Amino acid sequence: MHNSAYIVLVLFLIYWLGLIVLLISDEREPSLTLVWLLVLVFLPVVGVLLYILGGRDWRVVAKRKGWTQALHAQRVEGMRAVYERNEGASARFLREWRGTTADKVKRAISAKEVAKVLPASSLELFVTGADKFASLKKDLREAQRFIHLQYFIWEQDELTAEITAILLERLAAGVEVRITYDWIGSIRFGKGELKQLAGAGAQVHADLADILRANYRNHRKIVVIDGDVGYTGGMNMAREYIDGSPRFAAWRDTHVRLTGQAVADLQKLFASRWYEYRRLPESLFAERYMPTPDPCCIEEGVLVEIASQGVEDYWDMARRAHLVAIAQAERTVYIQSPYFVPDYSVYDELLNAALSGIEVRLMITGVVDRRIPFWAAHTYFKRLLEAGAHIHLYMDGFFHAKTIVVDGDLAAVGTMNMDNRSLKLHKELMLWVFDKPFAQQVQDSFLVDLEHCRELTIDDIRAIGRLTRFRNQAARLLAEAL
Repeated sequence: MHNSAYIVLVLFLIYWLGLIVLLISDEREPSLTLVWLLVLVFLPVVGVLLYILGGRDWRVVAKRKGWTQALHAQRVEGMRAVYERNEGASARFLREWRGTTADKVKRAISAKEVAKVLPASSLELFVTGADKFASLKKDLREAQRFIHLQYFIWEQDELTAEITAILLERLAAGVEVRITYDWIGSIRFGKGELKQLAGAGAQVHADLADILRANYRNHRKIVVIDGDVGYTGGMNMAREYIDGSPRFAAWRDTHVRLTGQAVADLQKLFASRWYEYRRLPESLFAERYMPTPDPCCIEEGVLVEIASQGVEDYWDMARRAHLVAIAQAERTVYIQSPYFVPDYSVYDELLNAALSGIEVRLMITGVVDRRIPFWAAHTYFKRLLEAGAHIHLYMDGFFHAKTIVVDGDLAAVGTMNMDNRSLKLHKELMLWVFDKPFAQQVQDSFLVDLEHCRELTIDDIRAIGRLTRFRNQAARLLAEAL
């Protein structure tokens, strides 16, 4: 063997051993650490490649590099004025919700995250893409100062052509337009319209366009218009959310439009991403990008709080808010998510709730777009059903909503699926709404969706053959390793 080959081999061995040391040193679940150790030991060459692409814990990497602390400081300072002038909303929240499940959820979110309860002047729930995008197009046409758009998927189709035309007209009128889309999430789709917008003066950015972080994605959907109008929920920028596209007969999803002071926290999340990957003097935390002060809204508005998470958020507050809400439920827990491959903390809380007599209902899609998570989900159903939970497969098209309703009093709508990718890897957000009429709206929507579902029984699960069970378990192992 030539000397150069020896050098390459020695360098590889040093790198391989270094990865093993780093892996053991990382603060991650022991079972996941063991999986990656076995991969690195028994498949050293392929294992190193797989670990670089999908195994590195970027939460640990980000913390070592120190930029998360700088981002936290930006958030604290950038949101100070908004939170101070809306401090009365927190006092009102305590008057209305002290000692309830909502109080515990709010405390959990606020404890370690730069987030506070804020009032929304209005809140509108959308359960169809047609209604959501009709409203969004109207708001975009009326924009006067700026438009901020962040989507996991930005396709190129009839809808995006309409949106592009509106944005080009607003750009010509002097409106600032900033767009971010997830690089992996949108990699399959043409970029001609986005390039056209960039050429007309929009600032367009592909988020997480780094092959080393391909396993981490920005799954949030955020719209902020003039600081006073915001949107979030499950719908991406694509026509299929309206008519299902050629793939599906229909598409069922949930989105929210809000106005007023609460829009500031959506702007905070957009500004945070802009700060991270632009690293420019420009700050989107500036007052001109925040909602117009409205003292009346504090007592009259709908109280909300956003729980978000990503590699920069050590405590995973979107996930923890769900854990607190499920654990504190007294009567019912209704959850909607297209996928169900939970971590053990979420799974155990659902089991505990069902075993203690809480009515637990989980709704996932029965019309499949990704087979591996659908197969993996079936490995969790037996114990849930034995504990007394109900599992519903939505059959009237693809189901993509992400909601939770607890006791009919407390609800959240957002972007977080009940799977390992959303719960541990992706940037996500959930809008928690502390308003019983809104919670009833979300619950009523859930009950309507039940009419389009097939409920699984324990006999259905027991009837699954051995080969299928083996396939499902293999899918679960794959889902948990990524």
